[in-house]
Amino acid sequence: MKKVIAWLLTFVLILSFAIIIIGLHPFHVLFSLFGYEAYMVISHGMMGAVWRSSWLIGNTTKIEGLEYIGSYPKERPLIIVSNHQSEYEIACLGYLFSKTPHHLKYVAKKELSYWIPSVSWNIRYGGHGIIDRKKREEALGAIEKFAQRIKEKKWSAYIYPEGTRNKSSNAVRPFKTAGFVKLCEAMPEALIVPISIENFWTVKSIPVVPFSKMRIKIFDALEQKDFNNSEILLKHCENLIRQDLEKSQEQHAQLIN
Repeated sequence: MKKVIAWLLTFVLILSFAIIIIGLHPFHVLFSLFGYEAYMVISHGMMGAVWRSSWLIGNTTKIEGLEYIGSYPKERPLIIVSNHQSEYEIACLGYLFSKTPHHLKYVAKKELSYWIPSVSWNIRYGGHGIIDRKKREEALGAIEKFAQRIKEKKWSAYIYPEGTRNKSSNAVRPFKTAGFVKLCEAMPEALIVPISIENFWTVKSIPVVPFSKMRIKIFDALEQKDFNNSEILLKHCENLIRQDLEKSQEQHAQLIN
């Protein structure tokens, strides 16, 4: 019976996602005609809707460290580093940061910048970075241009150094350094914000894992100058995220036992 319910809720979640992105696509096109501020109304609205659609399968989201978001200096850009499990945590963080001057912008593979209603339009017109993973040098050049835009606008550059999402567990893959190092080189004044993502994979599992407790932990910002180099800084972020998830899993196991 549990499996039947899970499959039914999988259909509900997929349908809701399709309704959101298809239904809002004409508004993405329309609002983009009136400049960035107008366009962000529909962009951030979509992110909030996508994130909250997880409620339809009984999932909840606990956000730790929310008080940090409003404390970052407006005159400095941010580099946000996290593990990656689904587009739902991107939507959640995008919505949370929409309430601040540090609008969240991410680096997306070029395949996502076409043919997906609303999403592809948002990638192309919302200030995000687009890279071709098959062409490393071109990708690094695109990240550098993306960083310059973030630096100018004082936004947040969101990067998930695992390189791909984990759709089946909270395990964290080793972080790759190239993209993060390029962002740090282009924005030495940027603050680094590690973020831990837990159980957002449950909305991408087939079937979904309903009634799950998803969690985001936002750490206090780090200064680049406090670390010898950006590789050491990234390793520190990776360790923070790993340790947080391991601690959370241990606590969960103890509650079950």
